[in-house]
Amino acid sequence: MRYVTPEAVMEGRFEEHPRPRWDVAVLCFRASYGSTALLEKLDATPLRHKVLWGGDTSRDCPSVYEARLGGHQIGIVSHCQWGGPQAAILVEELAHLGVSHFIGFGAAGSLVPDLAKGTQIVASTGIVTDGTSRAYTSDSEVAADMDLHSKAQAVAEELGVDLVAVRIATVDAVYRETEAAVQSWLDTGAQAINMETTPLYAASVACGARSLWLGHISDCLVGRQWDTWKRSGAMTETSVAITVGVLERLVQGA
Repeated sequence: MRYVTPEAVMEGRFEEHPRPRWDVAVLCFRASYGSTALLEKLDATPLRHKVLWGGDTSRDCPSVYEARLGGHQIGIVSHCQWGGPQAAILVEELAHLGVSHFIGFGAAGSLVPDLAKGTQIVASTGIVTDGTSRAYTSDSEVAADMDLHSKAQAVAEELGVDLVAVRIATVDAVYRETEAAVQSWLDTGAQAINMETTPLYAASVACGARSLWLGHISDCLVGRQWDTWKRSGAMTETSVAITVGVLERLVQGA
């Protein structure tokens, strides 16, 4: 028995507003610029009422949007910046609303020299290095959905973009990314880190949904010098193009 369930928490949330009817959702693990770039590309419209946990909204700062693509309504959650617990909560609630496919749109820090800043990546595997994922799986790693992964590779090929499959570990404490921590992630076989990929994958599997995380390398933790998050907007534009291409293939059944 679980004490707290999406059903119990969400009961009554849609008494005054329509319940969303989405089978696909995008979680934007990006700040304002990245989230806005995707929302504008999809011509998404904001929902002005509370839909999801932590999504208390106002007319000036909506967090949940929807877009119409190929006859489908797609849910989009912007500014998902708070890591594993937030990712898992959103997957649980969205799965309760009927979402069966999740796309994570984000960025990651490189741990190895051959993943330079700006490299477009897709997470083939999320390595369980965080607390949230361990609540969902006893395995040491969780794989991406292979069909979604294949769609992403096909879209990148069409765009002429080199999309690199990587193994991503999840970090809980951004300000404690030390040399020892980096070495511990490397020891698991990780090539990059972020705050959300593994819990996204683990929670999706537990909720009977499929998921894929994609994005680009935003910074590098290689050697003794941090190559910071400062980067060209073109990196985000390419990640947006790949994400939209995957969504188009998904809703078309291609």
